[in-house]
Amino acid sequence: MLVSDDQFRELRFNLLHTCSWINDSLRKFLQPHNITPKQYNILRILNERHPESLSIQEVREMLADKMSDASRLIDRLEKKKLIDKFPSDQDRRSNRARIADDGRKLLAVISRDRQQLDAMISDRLSESDVENLNDLLERLKQA
Repeated sequence: MLVSDDQFRELRFNLLHTCSWINDSLRKFLQPHNITPKQYNILRILNERHPESLSIQEVREMLADKMSDASRLIDRLEKKKLIDKFPSDQDRRSNRARIADDGRKLLAVISRDRQQLDAMISDRLSESDVENLNDLLERLKQA
């Protein structure tokens, strides 16, 4: 069976609308912690590599939104003392970043409360639905 133009249009609308809903919910969830979803993602990326550091370019490449201004986001996280930024040993013109202890503590607090955020989805989708949707979205991302 062929997929109609209307079905593709509906799919695009549903994906964009759902993404917007999730991003807005995440933004509201993180607001009391004084960080944005993009800053949260950077903290998570750096935490996964802890105690290693990453170059700003490596962080940018790992973000879902490749258009993010990773340098500006990292500068803001550094001002909040959630990460440490320092010159690279190999190339003094580039900087590296590492999550700071305060950043790890903040992620622990957020992780403890994350069930509230996850409930928005688990109240609507079964475990099997989540697995199937993850599989489908992974297939869409592959390029």
